[in-house]
Amino acid sequence: MSVASIPSDDSLRHGEGTSDRDKSGFPVPETEKPENYLPIGSGTTRPAFLPHKPWVCWGSLAERPMSYCINPNCQNPQNPDCSTTCSSCGGDLLLKDRYCILDTLGQSLSSRTFLAIDRDKPSQPHCVIQQFFQSEVGDDTQKQSAEVNFYFSRKFHASAVMLDKLGQHPRIPELWASFEQNGCLYLVQEYIPGRNLAVEVSEQGVFKEVSIWQLLSELLPVLQFIHDRQLIHRDIKPQNIIRRFPQTLTKGTKGDLVLVDFGATTPANGIWPKTKATAGSAEYSSPEQIKGNATTSSDLYSLGVTCIHLLTGVSPFDLFDIKADAWTWRHYLKVPVSDRLGRILDKLVQRDPLKRYQSATEVLKDLKYGPTPLELTHHKPNWALTAWGGVALAVLSIAFNHRLPSPPPQTAFTAPEPAATIPDIRFPPPRIDDFALERSKENAPVRTLAFSAGPVWSVAVSPNGRVVVTGSTDGTVRMLHLRTGKLLKTLRGHSEAVWSVAVSPDGKAIASGSADDTIKIWDLYTGKLKRTLYGHTAGVFSVAFSPDGKAIASVGKDKTVKLWDADTGRELETLKGHSAGVQSVAFTPNGKTLATGSDDGTIKLWNWRTGKLIQTLRGHSDTVWSVAISPDGQTLASGSWDNTIKLWDLKTGTSRQPRGFLLRTLTGHLDKVQSLTFSPDGETLASGDLSGTIKLWQMGSGGLMGTLKGHSAWVEVAFSPKGKTLVSGSFDDTIKVWSLSP
Repeated sequence: MSVASIPSDDSLRHGEGTSDRDKSGFPVPETEKPENYLPIGSGTTRPAFLPHKPWVCWGSLAERPMSYCINPNCQNPQNPDCSTTCSSCGGDLLLKDRYCILDTLGQSLSSRTFLAIDRDKPSQPHCVIQQFFQSEVGDDTQKQSAEVNFYFSRKFHASAVMLDKLGQHPRIPELWASFEQNGCLYLVQEYIPGRNLAVEVSEQGVFKEVSIWQLLSELLPVLQFIHDRQLIHRDIKPQNIIRRFPQTLTKGTKGDLVLVDFGATTPANGIWPKTKATAGSAEYSSPEQIKGNATTSSDLYSLGVTCIHLLTGVSPFDLFDIKADAWTWRHYLKVPVSDRLGRILDKLVQRDPLKRYQSATEVLKDLKYGPTPLELTHHKPNWALTAWGGVALAVLSIAFNHRLPSPPPQTAFTAPEPAATIPDIRFPPPRIDDFALERSKENAPVRTLAFSAGPVWSVAVSPNGRVVVTGSTDGTVRMLHLRTGKLLKTLRGHSEAVWSVAVSPDGKAIASGSADDTIKIWDLYTGKLKRTLYGHTAGVFSVAFSPDGKAIASVGKDKTVKLWDADTGRELETLKGHSAGVQSVAFTPNGKTLATGSDDGTIKLWNWRTGKLIQTLRGHSDTVWSVAISPDGQTLASGSWDNTIKLWDLKTGTSRQPRGFLLRTLTGHLDKVQSLTFSPDGETLASGDLSGTIKLWQMGSGGLMGTLKGHSAWVEVAFSPKGKTLVSGSFDDTIKVWSLSP
């Protein structure tokens, strides 16, 4: 939690110079703590200590009978009462006339870190304050003090600007203020209630494999965010990863891991001179970082070492055999990990930077082909999906590899199929007026339904616009009142996650597709299960009703497309042609054609009544996660893990422009696009990506109309029947309703 490239409190972290310690290895103030003293994680890398009573901090100042003097030369900084001046040195106890210091969290040669409260804010929130009183930059010890301090001050303010931008990420503490006072520099940052992973592994034991998948999926996007801004953290380790306490979470932050302590952060372009001190912690630092030549891949190395420590509980120093020049971490595992995770970790901790992953994106690409359930259960048979209930995206979509794209076979699919030669036409960025509208849409009126039952896979809205239907990781289908958010019914019957839900055109039935390989049909009014459809041999990714409601289409991991009689449940047809799992399905409005999107990167158009393949559309470079068809049936939209959306012409083809011609490619998403829906009037396309960002596109021009920000993870979207409202369900455990009316 310190300024970039200014040394953080390593002496405290590693236990140097401390004698009285708590069981987590962190210093305990010399004064005796009351019996009801409760440990709470701070926004720094180490837990602070906050009492339950009488050291309560959110009342008046008089309720807190202790304050701390920040004068570096004060001999007795702890004050027994709430006076405004220190009883020992006479110094002011209120920093900048607003921050009341409660206790010290640690110090190094160049800085000290404090826990404080901000008295100027009505809620008097806790915050973390770091005080800098000397510089360690510059190798020339003969430099005049004034010259060094001038450079130090400039660097401090540049770093504060950098930290302010980084704090925009939900998994990085926010910078609240930076200032100078009485010859010292100060940073005020968000306090993160929680405990770091070093304490977690010490108290709860080594991590299970599924927790490592979750950690990687949560932190790799954070590192990518940092690296995209040409910065290197340089101190990734368990002590610098905090898991927020559940009782302190607001909706959307369930189980969040937060990366803290940016004291060693430095620009990747080397515009700041090297410091005398070695940045980071030796146990977790890469060989090149120890030599002072850190790169962005050095952070990936440290993350990999963090993972093998959490899996083994053994110091990284003991996990490497110097004589053999090899890692031996597998020898210390209590339960072997899957081969896939092992390969990823081995590549992360390669000591040769050229053999290591070069970017977080590379690692994330390998993560999407996570271990199969068989691999995860091979060494520990009692692991089961139901035991993990509503865990995060990493656990269900990465660790279980159910919903994630399945890699195509090594040999190409050779079945005869008509195909058009499609040029990839990319349109320029939106015009200035599009960006102006985008800024206005960021603050679109939004409300979060007062309901949370774990991560949401899918959402649908009933034809009358009154009911929101969701599919969740816990295997339930839930019905909520759109206006009030009231939970109307919970439909139970699936044994695994519900990946897709659809409401029949007449509003009487719900279809749900699940990881348990089945489709279930429910009565929307009574909530009773009408029938279960069996036929898929692997999880069902997507379901859709035909426009007349008489047929249901389903697609899944078994690479097939199935058609069912909606009334009887009889299987009508099985379509085969995709060479990998089929992720999405949609009917044209006239009900004659079916569109499917697959992990093989293609979109296929079918005459589902005859079972014949009409056409294969190619253009995406990665899995096609979502397909949607405009209400007039003339445009097909496809969303892909290549971060793009493509619009295809479905009108009757001509010699110059055949059916399936690529109209345009929409670029703007910074993450994988997995959800698409057209507004009822066909003028707007809404898209959702893996990061939780929702974008609105104007279909006439293809321009970006707006960006809706509010979710922090995977998001699915659905329009209300009148098109004035957009509903989104996310893996951040929330369902949001966005008003799109002018």
